[in-house]
Amino acid sequence: LIENVEEEFVQDYVFPSIHWNALYEGTYLLGTSLARPLISKKQIEVAGREGAVAVAHGATGKGNDQVRFELSYYALNPNIRVVAPWKIPEFYKKYPGRTELLAYAEKYSIPVKASKEQPWSSDENLMHISFESGMLEDPWQAPLPEMFELSQSP
Repeated sequence: LIENVEEEFVQDYVFPSIHWNALYEGTYLLGTSLARPLISKKQIEVAGREGAVAVAHGATGKGNDQVRFELSYYALNPNIRVVAPWKIPEFYKKYPGRTELLAYAEKYSIPVKASKEQPWSSDENLMHISFESGMLEDPWQAPLPEMFELSQSP
């Protein structure tokens, strides 16, 4: 199910965050975190329309996204069941990281942007694009030219 929520995202999330100068630690745009409540809202709406008793997310069990998704789900529907594969021990043991998931994607011809040579992932919406993993875990490492998807490397 696909729904275009660009206008709602910009009107109800992006514009207010810009108006209030919402920055993490005064420097970082909240583009990724800002989108999570709207994604959650739409998942709950679809679950309600379809009579589903559960929703799911693919956030890891380590980061803030799991919290953003799950708190939003429960705020909108306290009775919803949440399926979070990265919190299921059997899943985590079988796929402990990006390497194993890339191998799975390759085995089943699932197209993904990341590769062994370019192991980062990107998160893009109308407000921003962010990258994580691999060499990016080192803050002193400059981004590679191929990472500039929306602009050019300075």
